[in-house]
Amino acid sequence: MTHQRIWAGALGAALLAGALAGCSGGGNGGSGEADGPEEVTLRFSWWGSEVRHKALLEAIDLYMDNNPHVTIEPEYGGFDGYYQKLVTQFAGGTAPDLTPLSVDWIDELAVKSELVVDLYTLDEYIELDAFDADFLERYAVFDGKLAGLPMGANGMVTLYNREFLERFDIPEDTKWDWETIHEIGRRVHEEDPNAYLLGMFDYRTFLQPFVNQRTGNDWIVDDQTLGFDAAVVEEAFAYYQQLLDDGVMQPVEESSLYPDLAENLQWQEGNIGMMFTLASTIAKVKSYTPDLGVSMYPVPDDAKTSAVLVNPSNPLAVNKASRHPEEAAKFAGWLLTSPEAAAILKDVYSVPVVQANADQLVADGAIDPTVAEAVEIAMSNPGNPVKGLSNNQELNQIAQDLLERVAFKQLSPEEAAAEMTARLNEKLGSMQ
Repeated sequence: MTHQRIWAGALGAALLAGALAGCSGGGNGGSGEADGPEEVTLRFSWWGSEVRHKALLEAIDLYMDNNPHVTIEPEYGGFDGYYQKLVTQFAGGTAPDLTPLSVDWIDELAVKSELVVDLYTLDEYIELDAFDADFLERYAVFDGKLAGLPMGANGMVTLYNREFLERFDIPEDTKWDWETIHEIGRRVHEEDPNAYLLGMFDYRTFLQPFVNQRTGNDWIVDDQTLGFDAAVVEEAFAYYQQLLDDGVMQPVEESSLYPDLAENLQWQEGNIGMMFTLASTIAKVKSYTPDLGVSMYPVPDDAKTSAVLVNPSNPLAVNKASRHPEEAAKFAGWLLTSPEAAAILKDVYSVPVVQANADQLVADGAIDPTVAEAVEIAMSNPGNPVKGLSNNQELNQIAQDLLERVAFKQLSPEEAAAEMTARLNEKLGSMQ
C-alpha cells in the first residue's frame, strides 16, 4: 500500500457528492440463488501492525468459511496517509464498506458529512445487547447516532519503564501530578544528564487534558466557543517550557526525530522513563521495552475534572453508500461480539468492550495483563468524553503547531496563548 502524508482538507460538498453519487465499491452483488442467500462482496479496510493484520485476516477467513455467500476483500497498511486516502475514496465514491475510524475523524466523517451508517438502524443484525449500553452512549454515539462499534476500550495512562524507576529510586506507586513530575524529573536529570523522565508531548497527551483539568470544561463547549481563556493556556505552555528547560523532558531537537516515542532510541536504551499513551499502544511499546508498568495519568488534587482520556478503540463504521449494509453489519457484529473472533483478535484493539469476551481472554491469559490493567486504571477515573469540535482535526492541528513552536522557542508562552485563542476563535467563527 502506498503511504502518503496525512493532509487536512475540507470535506464539504465534494465528500457528500462522491459518497452519494454511487457505490462504495462494496460488492459486485451477483445474482442470488433461489435456494440460498445472495452472494456479496464486502471491502474491509484498516490500518495497524503486522500482528493486527494477521489476526484480522484469520478472523475474515473464519467468517467466510461459516458464511460462504460472503467474500470479504481486505485492504490494510500503516496509519500514515490512511485518513487522506479514506477521504479521497469517500469523495470519489470508492470508500470501503467497512473501516475503523480514529475518534478524531468522527466529527468530520460521521457527524458533519454523515458518510457512515447509524448502526442503531441496523440493530436487528447486530447483538447490541452484548455491549455495555452506557459505554456505547457515552463514547460511540454522536448526535443520537451510533457511528461505529467499538473495537476495544481504550484509555490514557502513564506507562513507565520499571528498570528506569528502580535506577532512580522512584516508587512505582508514586501518585503523579504535574508538580511531582517536575520535581522528580529535575532530580533525575541532575543525577544523570543523559536521562529524562519524559519524552515528547502533544496536544492530546498534555495540552488538552492539562487545560481541561484547570477549567473543568470541554476543550470546545456546546455553543462552539472555547472552554478556556488565554491565561490558562499560557500556564500550560509555561509549564511545558519549564519541563524542557529543566531537563525533565528530552530536548525537542532530539525527540522530534521520532514521532512515535516507542521508536526513540533513548527510550529503547532506557534513558527515558515514562510516557503518556493509550492502552492500545502498549503491546507495540513492549516489543521494544518489555518490562513496563502502568499508573494513573497525572491528576492534581485540585483538578476540576480528571481529563483522563477514555475512548473506544477505532469504532468500526459501515459506509452509508455500501450496497450491502446489512451484510456489513452482520460481519461487524460477529467480529466484535463472538467469542470465536475475540479469541483470534485478542488485544490487537486493546481490551474488548464485550465484557464476557474480555473476561474469558483475561482468564485464558490471551490479553497482556499490562493492557488490561491500563484500561481498568483509566476507566476508574475517566474525564468527560472528547467529542464533536473538541476532536476536530483542523482545530487540534492549530494547538499542536503552537505547542511545537513553544518547544523550539519560536514563541513565548504568552505569545503562543494569545495566538492560539485568536486562531481558534477565528476558525470556530468560520464553522458556524
